[in-house]
Amino acid sequence: RSWARPASARPGLECVVRVRQVPGGEVVGVNVVSCNGDDAVVRSIEAAVRKASPLPMPSNPILFERDLRFVFKPEQ
Repeated sequence: RSWARPASARPGLECVVRVRQVPGGEVVGVNVVSCNGDDAVVRSIEAAVRKASPLPMPSNPILFERDLRFVFKPEQ
């Protein structure tokens, strides 16, 4: 929801994103590992993850992961 789609974002966009968080969900690091979008798309994804901080915590605290990796593939 925090992503502002740049004009250069094309259909079929797919990016692998790594996020580092601390307990409580605060994002302390984000980088796009691979992406078929341009620099504006990469920057917009990184900004969206930072804006979404703190991330929601799992209902069971034992499931917390400091390092997350996900595929960002927005709906067309």
